[in-house]
Amino acid sequence: MLREIYAIPEEEMRFKENTLELSNELDEIIQQVDLLLFTRKGDVLCMPEFGCDLEMYLFETEYNEVAIKQIIWQQINTFIYLDGTYTVDINVEFVEWDFNVAMVVDLLINNKKVSSYLI
Repeated sequence: MLREIYAIPEEEMRFKENTLELSNELDEIIQQVDLLLFTRKGDVLCMPEFGCDLEMYLFETEYNEVAIKQIIWQQINTFIYLDGTYTVDINVEFVEWDFNVAMVVDLLINNKKVSSYLI
């Protein structure tokens, strides 16, 4: 049986001390989305299309929330196996303050926000 291994940093709220392996499907989906969002295309050997390149779109004027959501959805549909047990959705929003712009990606599983990403 093949297994995928993901590390949860200690700073993360989902970190469980003294736990080496999680077999919770929900945690696996969250970690797979984490990996997709923060991997640049071409960084995974033999999978040149894996990853979202989100930081590349942050200051592009031709991309909006709908286009970014579509990019993320295409990656989720291609690289994450969802058997229908969980419904996965994402929200994308651009946030501006002072002289900065950021992108916030919310991950919703079964209509409940389980993770937010600031890019």
